[in-house]
Amino acid sequence: MVEHTNPFPEEQGNTSVEGSSAETTPIHKSGEFQLHIPEEELQFGDEDSIQSYSDSFQKKEEPKNKKPVDRKQRQKEKKDAKKREKVKGRKNRWIFRCVWITMVILLSIALTRFLLVGVDDMLAISRSTNASVSVEIKDKSTPAQVADELVRTGVIKNSFFFRMYCLVTGVDGNFSQGSYELAGNMDYEAIINYLQNNNNRLDVVTITFPEGLSLLEIAEKLEENEVCTVEEVLEAANSDEFDNYDFINTIANADERYYKLEGYLFPDTYDFYKGEDPKVALGKMINNCQNRFSKEMREKVDEGEYSIDQVLTLASIVQAEATDEKDMRMVAGILLNRLENGASHDIYRLECDSTTYYPYRSLSQVPEDERDTFKSTYDTYSIQGLPPGPICSPGLDAIKAVLEPSPESSGMYYFCHDEDGNPYYASTASEHQANLQAAGITE
Repeated sequence: MVEHTNPFPEEQGNTSVEGSSAETTPIHKSGEFQLHIPEEELQFGDEDSIQSYSDSFQKKEEPKNKKPVDRKQRQKEKKDAKKREKVKGRKNRWIFRCVWITMVILLSIALTRFLLVGVDDMLAISRSTNASVSVEIKDKSTPAQVADELVRTGVIKNSFFFRMYCLVTGVDGNFSQGSYELAGNMDYEAIINYLQNNNNRLDVVTITFPEGLSLLEIAEKLEENEVCTVEEVLEAANSDEFDNYDFINTIANADERYYKLEGYLFPDTYDFYKGEDPKVALGKMINNCQNRFSKEMREKVDEGEYSIDQVLTLASIVQAEATDEKDMRMVAGILLNRLENGASHDIYRLECDSTTYYPYRSLSQVPEDERDTFKSTYDTYSIQGLPPGPICSPGLDAIKAVLEPSPESSGMYYFCHDEDGNPYYASTASEHQANLQAAGITE
């Protein structure tokens, strides 16, 4: 047993613990606390008691001894974690490789199939049918638009490969506008070559222009057949696009004319394409006019007093006034007489009805808001000599009549026709008045 001293001796007496073998010791007045352990207990103390003390000391020293153990444990745990991560990583990489290889195989199969389909379409391997298909190519179509049209009509199956083929081969839109009929088993190369050739077009229009039509009437005929519009023709007719023709580049008074190309569109039968460029359409007619003006005719022009433009202008009036080839030669001679010797017979103008309302045929064709004030600058009743240019497209007979007038027209200065087209010729004004009454023109 442990015996304690009382720190307050004046208030209390000595105390003792009963049942203890320890002796009573005096209490010091100094108030110090003293612990007395019997000697027996020090030597032969309870093992449990001693163990408790050693345990308490060991617990206090435990943190110092525990650090190396924790560090080694953590290192071991880290190593174990790294091993687990490596195992997990190897497993994930294996799964990723399997997925990646699977995807590559699937993509390769899909790409191969796609390429096989494209090559099949490009070479027309499976398109064995010989049935023809009609396609319509619009003006200035791109390869993509052509591809869409070919797919729509069933000529090809894959527009992407057709576009890529055009890109690789350098086809950038050189497709001719129009209607075509393609065979179902044509490969890409054959299709492109076919669509780039105007000779394969189906939308060909054949138009016959009779002699004596004016440029405005020719334009209306072209529009009726869907070749080009009137506005497009008139704009082209007044442009400088055709000055490379020697017939055209000699025109010196283009600004005085209603239509620069009037009289140069040779009357004939032509093949046009629907939607054709008006410059191409007019170029065909001008080229024909220049070719029809033979070398012999050019020589006669060179020998005479009139230029080709003046010959065509006079021929256009003859074409509009006369009825047949014989009459043309007589009318041509009479008009030449007026131009060359009219003044000596008090005749100073050609006075031809066909020029009065040009570029219109009659007053009724003049726009209603202009009729009261309209005055043609080509009216030969008002002007002396030839008008600024032709009034229509003369044929070969009219042109030759001007170059070779009838000898019978010598001395003649007047002509007229009855309603049946029968001609009357006269040398004097009095004879002409009589002819007018005979033809039923005057009373």
